Amino acid sequence: MKNAVSSRRGPPWFRLVDRVLEAVAEVFQIVAECFLAIMLVINFLNIVLRNLGFPSLLWVSPWTQLLMVWAVFLAFYVMYRRHLDIVLMIVMGRFGHIGVKLSRILTAIAGLVVVGVLLAEVPQILSRQRGAMDLIGLTRFWLSVPLIASALMLFVHFLFDLIALLAGWADDETPGDEEAMSW
Repeated sequence: MKNAVSSRRGPPWFRLVDRVLEAVAEVFQIVAECFLAIMLVINFLNIVLRNLGFPSLLWVSPWTQLLMVWAVFLAFYVMYRRHLDIVLMIVMGRFGHIGVKLSRILTAIAGLVVVGVLLAEVPQILSRQRGAMDLIGLTRFWLSVPLIASALMLFVHFLFDLIALLAGWADDETPGDEEAMSW
């Protein structure tokens, strides 16, 4: 499976960072997929038990909500890393190679700003995450952990992509949706 970052050029340290970022994306994807599978199983079990006359498993709904939040937060990084985000290639393609490169540079800068603001707010976010979630037993702090992990990885990704673009080590081909079908 070829993704948009697999053929990067550059010095050995750069290629190593690229492989590490891709490995983290793979782990995040596997974990998010496992969360989706768990949600499917526990909700199916709850439906079957209710149809057999047993009482509803009250913990299924809050765990489903928590796992969905975690899966979405982890998927943020995977989607941007693999260029599965929305790209206006119809517009940018009209400006040629320079337009595409400029759009990627602007996207990396915008991503750094947005994720940087989020990371700067982490102390405030964590200080507000008090109390336990009903029927789960976890503190609200755990809602933020995947978001912070994904934001940190996105910051590194956007910085890495900006360096690759400015140094000429980035792929010349435009991101496509070849991998979109795998999700």
